[in-house]
Amino acid sequence: MNIRFAKSVNNYGVSDESATYLIENNKSFQVGLSREGNKKIAWVGFDKFGNRLECVAIVFIDSYYIMHLKPIDPKEDINEIKKRLW
Repeated sequence: MNIRFAKSVNNYGVSDESATYLIENNKSFQVGLSREGNKKIAWVGFDKFGNRLECVAIVFIDSYYIMHLKPIDPKEDINEIKKRLW
């Protein structure tokens, strides 16, 4: 699956490399639908540098479109994160 990034994703200084690592090494979960009705999924986990990240993507036929990517508190509860991202 190809990965494409919204321009705004870089606002938090997280690299595309970190996002790719997060996606390839963590399980995703569904967080709703886009305005167009495409599935939105999220990942929460650590990049290879030990930074905890959250990432949200819209799923297209051949790619993930990353629309949200930012570092988060390592101690934040996963259930609270899921509620916030939904």
